[in-house]
Amino acid sequence: MPSGRETRKQEPSRAERVAGCVLGAAIGDALGHPVEFITSMEAIRRQFGPEGVTGYALFWEEDGRKFAPYTDDTQMAEVVLRSLLASLQAGESLEPAMQRMGQGFATWANWPLGGHRTPGLACLRGANQLGRGRAWDAADPEAGGCGSVMRAYPFGLLFADDEARAEAWATAHSRLTHGHPMALAACAGMAVGVARALTGAAAIDVLGGILQAAARHDGETAALCRAARAEAEAGTSPEDVLSRLLGWNAREAIAAAVYVFARHPAAPRAALLEAANTPGDSDSIATLVGALVGAVNGLGEFPEAWVAQLERTGELQALADLVGGA
Repeated sequence: MPSGRETRKQEPSRAERVAGCVLGAAIGDALGHPVEFITSMEAIRRQFGPEGVTGYALFWEEDGRKFAPYTDDTQMAEVVLRSLLASLQAGESLEPAMQRMGQGFATWANWPLGGHRTPGLACLRGANQLGRGRAWDAADPEAGGCGSVMRAYPFGLLFADDEARAEAWATAHSRLTHGHPMALAACAGMAVGVARALTGAAAIDVLGGILQAAARHDGETAALCRAARAEAEAGTSPEDVLSRLLGWNAREAIAAAVYVFARHPAAPRAALLEAANTPGDSDSIATLVGALVGAVNGLGEFPEAWVAQLERTGELQALADLVGGA
C-alpha cells in the first residue's frame, strides 16, 4: 500500500491541507456534476470521449464570470462548516450545536445558496421536518443514502486532534437526515479519515481509520470498505469495481471512496478523474475522494485551472482559512 508521500517534494502545511480538503471536495463535486445521472461507462464515453471527463465539462456564467458549478453536496457541506464554526465560537455542546445545524439545513432546503442542485429526497425531507420542529436526532432510521456522508468531512477538519469527538459529532449529525447504521458508519469513517489525513498520517493509516470507525457502527459497511481496499491492492479495474459500488447509498459511497483513495493517495488529479467517471453517484463519490486526497496532499497538488474555475472558489478558500484558524 503506498504511503501517499512518495511523489511529494515537501509536506503540506496544516492550512494547505484544510484548503485542499474543502476545495478538493468541491472540485470533485463539480467534476462529477455532469456525470451524475449517466448510468453506464459506455454512455459516459459517448458523451465525453474515450477517456470520459478529463476536466470540468459543465460551466455556468453569472455576473460575467464563467465557472464550474458544484451540487448540493458542497452546499450542505458549507452549511455544516459554517454551523460548526459558529457553535465552536459559542462554546456549544453537541445538543445545541446539532439544533443550530438543523436550522441551517432547514434554511438551505428553502433558500439554497445558488439555487437547488437536485438534492436528495432524504436530505430535503429531513431538512423540512427540522424546520417544522422535529427533534434533531429523529431522522428516518431507514434512510441510508449518501446524503449525510457527502457533508461529513468538516468534522474531521475541526476536530482533527480529537478523533473520538470527530466521530461522535459526525454520526450525530447524520441523524439530522439519515438514521440508518450504514449512514452513521460512513460518516464516522469519513470524519476519522479526514482527521488523520489532516494531522499528517500516511495513507495506510487514513484507510485504517476509516475502516475502524465504520466498523464501530455497521459491520457490513466496514466489510465492504475492506473488500474495496483489497480490490485496490489487487489491481482490480475501476470499471469493474465502480460499476458495482455505485454510491447511491452511504455504504457504497464510502467504499468507492476507499477504493479510489487507496489507488491514488498522492495523485489528486488521477483520483478525482477516476471518481468522477463512474456510472453511479459520481459527484458524491468524487466529493469524498476530493476531501481525502486534498487533506493528504494540500491544495497545491490540484491543477491550478480546477481551483481557479471552481464556483465561488474565493469564498471557499476564505472559509477554509476560517476553519484553519478555528
